[in-house]
Amino acid sequence: MKKIILTALVFSTLLFSCSDYLDSPNEDFTNNPNNGLLNPIQKLAGAQLNLLNNENFSYNLYGNRMTYAYGLNSGFTSNDAAYNFNFTSGTYSGGAWSTHALYVDNLQDIIDSESKFPGYQNHYAIAKILKVQGMEKIIALFGDAPYSEAFRSKEGLTTPKFDDDKQIYIDILELLDEAREDILNADPSVDVTPGAEDIVFGGNMSKWSEYANTIELRILLRLSKTTDAEIVALRAARFTALNGLPFVTTDVTYNPGFTGATAAQSNPMFRQYGTTVAIDAFLQGNRANAAGDYIAQVINGQLNTPTLNTVGVTDPRRARMFNLVSGNVLGAIQGTETTTTRSRLADYVSGFTGLSNPDAYNNGTTRDAYAMLAAESYFLQAEAIQRGFLSGNAQTMFNQGITESFRFYSQGFGSIAGLLSVLDSNTYIAAIDGKNGLGWTGSTDKISCIMTQKWLALSQWTGIEPYFDFLRTGYPAVPLPQGVSQTTRPNRLIYDSSSYSANPNNTPSVTLNEIFTINSKTPFYLQ
Repeated sequence: MKKIILTALVFSTLLFSCSDYLDSPNEDFTNNPNNGLLNPIQKLAGAQLNLLNNENFSYNLYGNRMTYAYGLNSGFTSNDAAYNFNFTSGTYSGGAWSTHALYVDNLQDIIDSESKFPGYQNHYAIAKILKVQGMEKIIALFGDAPYSEAFRSKEGLTTPKFDDDKQIYIDILELLDEAREDILNADPSVDVTPGAEDIVFGGNMSKWSEYANTIELRILLRLSKTTDAEIVALRAARFTALNGLPFVTTDVTYNPGFTGATAAQSNPMFRQYGTTVAIDAFLQGNRANAAGDYIAQVINGQLNTPTLNTVGVTDPRRARMFNLVSGNVLGAIQGTETTTTRSRLADYVSGFTGLSNPDAYNNGTTRDAYAMLAAESYFLQAEAIQRGFLSGNAQTMFNQGITESFRFYSQGFGSIAGLLSVLDSNTYIAAIDGKNGLGWTGSTDKISCIMTQKWLALSQWTGIEPYFDFLRTGYPAVPLPQGVSQTTRPNRLIYDSSSYSANPNNTPSVTLNEIFTINSKTPFYLQ
């Protein structure tokens, strides 16, 4: 993957059909003389696909490892920074920083064409919403970043300043307002209604408004621990405006026409955890990643700590999260290597069951991918209500989040649609109710059970969100890998080496020690 600094984001995606942008999702055409001739319809699907796939690849994997949902399976060495904490500017930050920012610029390229191509207000709204989603992840993981001077390499500005992430939070919230105004004011007689080029909602702008509201809810809760007077006032005002607005109620999926004809044309989860195109071997991602020992103990009903008790409650979702070994999820201890085969990611995750089965291969490669699960929306609402930010019943939203997670793991796809047994959320909710950190009544701190159940629901699919939650709440209280000298998990990543080489005068110096402490370089929401 080509690495460039945030300001030098020059990629957009040239597409004319599903096969075009699936074949070449990263084509650089900024300097292509035809670039200015492409209207938002021709750019939208590729921009959506790039951003959301990268979240599935880079952010999801990092989050799963940092929340102990993943460990290292037998036969693989533990030289990953997530397991030894030897972070550098070359570990994880490429995909999470330069590549993700590059894909934010795909969306900015659409927004920048607004004056040239009037009549596409809904398309510009979609681009603005996803730009917010992309930027929010960048600043949550890195803190300060180029923003006001970013995305302007076409103007010759190739070494932008780094803006305070506090100000970026304010700016992207205003951009969400712009997007909602675009949707509200779009004139059906003038403005084009998105269709198949919107690979998320197919042009349903009411759904995009709900998604924008839910993204804002996520951002505001990210700021839940701040004591900054300006942000506290802003947070209160925006929660007042959000109160009573609709949020996401169904899984937010995307599918540009995944085919599996080549690796690049597959569902992103299958591209990492499925099989080769020849269906003759599982991919390394499938073989190397195992259930983490911590999540294994939780879903096996074997954990009892001061903040979380799961003893005696076997999670019905566990066999669809990880393959069972002798009837249990066998987890890997982070920071160690083993010769004992641990539980791989379940067939449900990769979407594939067994080798030499073309039907199963088709299931895994063509299924929908996920931008946000409905369960996350309900857990966000539960937390906001519990903290007094929104009105409503927090326990009801908490139970609904669990119910949605069980529904998610009960749904089939492709040839197994309707064939999976339905997992019983009601029995599970009753069984966990008295368990501290797991169920509602038994939890002395209600935030702890909300975060733990959210982690169980989102792990493997949008795994970075539980890690951001862990950093600001401390739940679930995942242990450190064995052998590390640090006493905490990192609060941020170090900027990518491409930024240090191309924009050295503006890129802040960040040391290994600084990412493990709270300081001026720590992302604002944690200070």
